[in-house]
Amino acid sequence: MTDQEKKFADEFVFRYFNGEERDGRTIAVEVAKYAGYSIPDDNVVKADLLAQAIYNKAEIKTYIEDQIQDFKSKLHPSQRRILWTAIAAMTVGDPGEWDHHGLIQSNI
Repeated sequence: MTDQEKKFADEFVFRYFNGEERDGRTIAVEVAKYAGYSIPDDNVVKADLLAQAIYNKAEIKTYIEDQIQDFKSKLHPSQRRILWTAIAAMTVGDPGEWDHHGLIQSNI
């Protein structure tokens, strides 16, 4: 996998879990642009086809699917719920107010 393909795949996984876009096609187009691919802004169909072609490369698609499964397997579903609740309760302040480890203060 090239550095650009790895950047695409890693960003896809990150946005899959953390991004506002929940549609895989939307994610693929935005991530392809982020990774430096030449994706047209004026042709939605062409942009979608190009981004999907990148996503559907066997090595990239397998890497993305493996990473998603790896992240999901790290926590039991009940643990993911607890973690999600803890993250939702966090308050993000000025980094200067964080403790000496750089951790975000939590309201829990």
